[in-house]
This record gives sequence, structure tokens and C-alpha cells, in this order.
Amino acid sequence: MLNADALQQLKQLKTDIRSTKEYAEGRVRGSSGKFGFVVLDDGREAFLPPPEMERVFPGDRVRVSLTEENKGKLSAELDALVESELKYLVGKYVQRGQGHFVQPSQNGLNRWIFLPPKARGKAQPGEFIAASVNRHPFKDGRAQAKVIEVIGKPDMPGIEHAFVVAQHQLSDRFSDAALKQAEDIKDQLDAVVAERKDLSDYGFATIDAESTLDMDDALAVSQRDGGWTLHIAVADPSSLIEAGSPLDKEAFKRAHSQYLPGETLPMLPPHLCENLFSLVAGEQRPVLAVHIDVDTDGRIGESRYEFGAMRSRHKLSYAQVSRFIDGDESAVPEDQQESLRNLAALSKARAAYRAGHSLVMEDRPDYVIQLNAQRKIERIEKQERNVAQRMVEEAMLAANISVGDKLAAMGRGCFSVHLGFRDERIGEVKSLLKELLPEFADKDLLQLDNYLALVKHLESHEEPQMQNLLAVLKRMLRPGQLDNKAGAHLGLGLSAYATVTSPIRKYNDLHNHRVLRAATAGEQEHPLSDEQIETLQDSLMRGRQANRALEQWLYAQFMQDKTAQEFTGKITLVNGAGLGVRLDDYGIDGFVRLNGDKKNLPDFDGKHLILKHREQSYQLEQSVTVTVAAVDVDKRRIALELVDAAKAE
Repeated sequence: MLNADALQQLKQLKTDIRSTKEYAEGRVRGSSGKFGFVVLDDGREAFLPPPEMERVFPGDRVRVSLTEENKGKLSAELDALVESELKYLVGKYVQRGQGHFVQPSQNGLNRWIFLPPKARGKAQPGEFIAASVNRHPFKDGRAQAKVIEVIGKPDMPGIEHAFVVAQHQLSDRFSDAALKQAEDIKDQLDAVVAERKDLSDYGFATIDAESTLDMDDALAVSQRDGGWTLHIAVADPSSLIEAGSPLDKEAFKRAHSQYLPGETLPMLPPHLCENLFSLVAGEQRPVLAVHIDVDTDGRIGESRYEFGAMRSRHKLSYAQVSRFIDGDESAVPEDQQESLRNLAALSKARAAYRAGHSLVMEDRPDYVIQLNAQRKIERIEKQERNVAQRMVEEAMLAANISVGDKLAAMGRGCFSVHLGFRDERIGEVKSLLKELLPEFADKDLLQLDNYLALVKHLESHEEPQMQNLLAVLKRMLRPGQLDNKAGAHLGLGLSAYATVTSPIRKYNDLHNHRVLRAATAGEQEHPLSDEQIETLQDSLMRGRQANRALEQWLYAQFMQDKTAQEFTGKITLVNGAGLGVRLDDYGIDGFVRLNGDKKNLPDFDGKHLILKHREQSYQLEQSVTVTVAAVDVDKRRIALELVDAAKAE
């Protein structure tokens, strides 16, 4: 037994050892194996061996001691768990002998988590479940979970949808209080409409897909000296849904209507967004009307807005309007023909103006997924954008640009901003430009004018080297985001941008309606806080991730019977392992692995994203021909192979 002096010496020794070690904090990142990494706060990354990874979850914030291994690589040993965000997970209930576990679906979490007998509820092995994490391995020695919901059996029709909704915690039910408020709106709507100026004489009509029910904007265009006046009537739910009310809280939680393949999770209850607030032809509805003067050269002039009521005259489809513009006068009612001709001329002028003064997004086809009774993909229809869609798009952009400028002048609203290149990629951007376009290398490319000049220069040069540079630079951009302060939208080439044209589908649009209503009354709407903006952004991100996860699952199922079939596609990803390719016919992504043959490893140029393999060179946006090599539905992976390189363009 150690005496007091020996214990004190041992304690001092431990203190001395700790003082000589380097400690740091960071966040755990999982891998495809049993090991992991800790991404340190200073940007470094440390290897976390399997025994240590067993004690934490991906996403945990930890304190670690660092050891420098061969070639300067860092290895980490856990010292403390700072916080763990993993409280909820979904996965498959599996049984091995007497052990019961949940096999999580989270990326990087590759181990099963124990389900004690009293934590299994009525769930059965083989079912998909949602579970709460009630024991952490660092604190309790072994991770444990508790079943909170049975999602369904693997062969249940629509199990993919149910699983993804649970996985990303999307809201698919409204609270009783919100539903009660929605019912009350039926009795309030007529009174609100009766108090408002009737704007129906402008001759508004909606233009949407034939199947659209949540129609949130209607258009009319009149001629004036030197151009046109664009009139846009937008559904106005802000007139009856107050901030902080049960419906508002539900809309904020959702952030937007989520359009999944074969299913919509609406921001507002269906009988509001598809009926009482939808601009149904022949029905009087409360609206925000925006009137915008557009000159013949496409320049936006004066604009004003007002809150009123209107009755849409017709529900027109994109197909109808396209046929009319192409010469079929019988495709649309006679009372809409002059307005549609004006809209067609206005949209051409606006497109030309934007092409010269801002940035125009490249037209890409839409891929419409049709599901069967089992809610699997029956077919995928590739639809090229038609003239009517471009006409409506120009009208919506004009409205959002005009109102965005007004909100920016007020200093209030929810803005859509795009800040350009990621901070951590600026060095790579400068290096590329110094090599290929030195006249741009020293400019501040986070400034709108400089960024606009760079992109315009690259778009005007068709040389393969310049087109590849443009494609590479686009991969270094940040995603767009919401902000409670006005800022540039570099992706559109605009100094300010805020959307107002979809308030029954997007919370930021609903908020902007409230700001405009308050300004009309000489008041100020309470701004969205930074925390609220972050919450909305997180909801939007989860929605995108859910849609992508569901599509990948359904796509893998759809491609199972297409092995050995040949497809054309475009390269969307280039890395040291191979090529990501998007199939032209279906819009489905697969991967061509080229590093499997150790005798013919590819030569990867990471700076220019060019990969050379067997005397062929591959780069972004290049057309190639591939066959489907294999499909792994469980991992949602589609493996492709390049057809004879001579066929690659």
C-alpha cells in the first residue's frame, strides 16, 4: 500500500505528464471503417484509432491529447467528452443471437447500438425504427438506445418515404392548435377580402404545371410608352396568419413546403395552401400586388406594391402558354392573349438585359419521377424547359429584384444572399487565376463587380481551358443562404435579392410580406433574429438532404435491372479515385472507379480537376458513354464503367 508521500509523487508525475502533452478540442468525424478523425478547432485533423472511436459518436465535441506520428501525422487520444449532439437516430432493428441492436443509418456511425429488453417496445427484428440515445459510451461504457417509433417493415409500400421523413425529422403532422386556427380562417377570409381594393380588372391568370394546386402568383402585363408594366398578384397568407400564432410556428418549423418524389409535405395545411390562399380561378383572394415598369431594353424602372384582393380569371398551364407562343391561338382564352404576348416580349427583353448586366443560370432539364402503387419509380420523364417556364421565371425574378431593393432600402427583411467563393478555397482560386488569368488574380473576388467581370469573361470564351476553369471555380463556391441583412447575391449577379412570390410555400417570403404590410401601415415588423435565420437555414438544409437521400434510394432500386445497359452522361465530379457521371436520360448520378487496377492507376491533377487514365483525359462537364456495372441498394450506390475510351468525347 502506497504511503502519502508516494501518492503525492504519483499525482505530481501525472500532472507533469499532462503538462508536456498537447491538448486540443475538436469534433469527431466518422469514416467508412472502424476508425475516425477529430477535426480540431485550428483546422488540423487527428487520427482516432478504433478503440477510441468506439467511445464516441460522429459529431461529438471532444478534448484530446495529441501525438505526432510518422511524417508529421497526428494521432488523438480522448481526454474528455465536451458535448454530444446525437440524441436521436433511425435505423434497422437487428438481432444476433441473444443481442438486440439498432443498425444506424447515420453516415460515419458504423457500429450497432444495444437495445435493452425494456427499450424495444413493440418493435420486431427486421423493422425500421426511430430511437433515442439514452447512454453514451464515453460516460456509461456502452452505448444504448430506446425505440420511440416503429417506421415500418422493409416491404411496406412507401417505406423509403417514411424512413427518410423520420431520418431527417421532417414535420408531416400539424398541431391541433394550428389545425384549429386553419379552420377559423375559413370564417375570416371573406371579411378580409371585403375590406380590400379589388384588383381583378387587371385580368390576372395563373401559369403553372397542370397538376399544381398551391398557386401562389398570377400575372398580367400591359403596354406603356417605352415598355410594359408587369403586374404580379401574390397570395397573401400574412393577412390572416400572425407572427407567433400556432400556424406561424408550424410554418417556421418547416421553413418551406417539401416536395419529395410522389409526396408533398406542405408548409401550411393543404386546405389553406391548395384552396383558401391558393389563387384558384374564379375565387376572390387576398393578395400582395407588385406593379413594375420594364423598359423595352429590359431595364427595371419604377415599381410599387399594394395589398388588395383579386379574382384570377384562368388557370393556364405551361404547355398551353407554350403552344400559344408557338402560334396556336386556340391554346389560351382570347382575353389572355394580349397579356401573354406582352409577357413574352417583356421576358425576352429581361433575359437579354440580365445576360448583359448580371448572371443567367444555364437551362437544365427537369426530371419528373412517376411512382407506381408500391411507391417505387415507374418511370422518369425528362422535360426540357419551355418558353412559358422562362416567361414566368423572368416575371418572378423581376418581382423579387424590385422588392429586394425596397427591403434593402428599409434595412429589414429576409434576404437571399450568395457570398461567392468559400474562404478556405480563396488560395486555390488565386493560384488558378495567377496561372490562367493573371489580370484577375489580385482582385477582390468577393466583391460583386469583380466576380461578375470574372464570370462574364469566362462565359465569353469557349476555349476548353477557360470552360474547365469556370467549371472548377464553380465547385469552390459557397451555397446560397438566408440573411436578415441585405447582401450581394453573386450567383445571380445582383446587389440585393429577396423573395416574396411564394409565401404559401416559403417562410422567408411570408416574413417579407409582413415587413411590407408593416411598412404600408407606417410600422416596423419585428426582424428575424440570427438564431431564427440559422434555424430556417437548418430546416432548408435538412429538406434538401432528405430529398437527395430519398432520390438516391429510389434511383438505386430503379437501376437494379439496368446493369450492362449503355447510357450517355456528363462528368460532374473528378477526384483521384475516378469520375462522377450524371446520366442524360434520367438525371441519376453514378461513379466510375478508375483506381482499382494498381497497374493502371489514374494520374489526377487536383488543381485543375483533370484525370488522365489509359491515354484519355477527363474533366468536368465532359460527355462520356458508360454502362451500369453494379448497383448496391443498401449503400445507395450505382457503379458505372466507361465504354471504349474512343467513344468518350
